[in-house]
Amino acid sequence: MLFKASAPGSLMLMGEYAVLQGKQALVCAVDKRMTVTLAPRADKKIIITSALGHLVTDLSHLNVELPFQFVLTTLKTLQKKMHTGCDIVITSEFSDKIGFASSAAVTTALLAALTLWLNISLTQTEMVRIARTIVRKVQGLGSGADVAACVFGGIVAYRAQPLVIEKLPYLYPLTVIYSGSKTPTVQAVAHVQEYFQTQPQLFKQICQLIGNCSLQAKKSICAEDWLEVGKLMNMQQGLMDALNVNTYDLNQIIETLRHSSSILGAKISGSGLGDCVVGLGQMAEDEKIPGVRIPVAITHQGVICEKI
Repeated sequence: MLFKASAPGSLMLMGEYAVLQGKQALVCAVDKRMTVTLAPRADKKIIITSALGHLVTDLSHLNVELPFQFVLTTLKTLQKKMHTGCDIVITSEFSDKIGFASSAAVTTALLAALTLWLNISLTQTEMVRIARTIVRKVQGLGSGADVAACVFGGIVAYRAQPLVIEKLPYLYPLTVIYSGSKTPTVQAVAHVQEYFQTQPQLFKQICQLIGNCSLQAKKSICAEDWLEVGKLMNMQQGLMDALNVNTYDLNQIIETLRHSSSILGAKISGSGLGDCVVGLGQMAEDEKIPGVRIPVAITHQGVICEKI
């Protein structure tokens, strides 16, 4: 018997950096998925196969190593529950070079496949807590917002502490543009920390304002006032500029999106210094824009798993 699970990629809509300070964020699941297929073995071997490479190891000697650090840390989390090894095949509809939170997606999908195999019952919130702990153990930081989107799907209003997850009722089309380069989140966060080293209070105030933008956007989404959501996205982009995470390429994309009549607002998605810009609305295919357009939509479907 095989155990198959898939989790969506995700995008931050609002609340970057503020979410790491315990403020509100909005994150959404996208219709590009990461799939894990798990086949139990009779021996103790663990064999991992993905586009990133191939690894053969042993259940009793699990060592976390690149490029499978999230997979191996997830396995170590449930190692005591596992009596045999397994073959794990990972496929993805999106590149780990693009900020769709591939680490959260593979962690969530593998956790779902393992718990189905091992007959462990978890609520959605429990799954978020465990997957968030795994991501933090590997990265050293992580709000868990991307994990919440992977588990719940749709647009999620999220706070890390105390943990609050609310799936919002409505969706809206997006235009997502990749700038052509990506700075790892940990490096971008370190860059911002260094920039505000002499102004920690100012950094806290900016994060408070970003959190306020997310809170107001949540209310506007629930009222289906998408014009207001777009305005709030533009406001938060000004605060991202203040955090010093904008670049020339990102700014060119943002300005081009904002000049499109079909886009209600545009901002950096994620930690900045590269990666993606998200526009609220669907830009026409024949409209020219710098960067690489990635065709995605928000999906209501979170993690799913099945026996096959």
